[in-house]
Amino acid sequence: MPGRSFVRVGDLINAERADYRRSSAPAHQDTMGDLHLRVTHMPMDAGAFDTEWLTVRGIEKPAGQPEQPEAVFVIRRSVLLDPESATPRGPLW
Repeated sequence: MPGRSFVRVGDLINAERADYRRSSAPAHQDTMGDLHLRVTHMPMDAGAFDTEWLTVRGIEKPAGQPEQPEAVFVIRRSVLLDPESATPRGPLW
């Protein structure tokens, strides 16, 4: 995919609930809303493999709530490839 790059540490991403999981495996989880995340760690080999899900670390900022502690998230590759078009728009940091 020429011209497309992954998000970097410090970038903000927004993902709909079908596009992420709070864990180290993309298993089903209930009561999840949209994710607003500041990335704190991206795997160095994120572009090396053609997998649908990537594991990243970040600090979540739920709407109307304080920042959460750093946690592990599994996020769809498509969300991490194009942060400009990620929706919905998240809270101000």
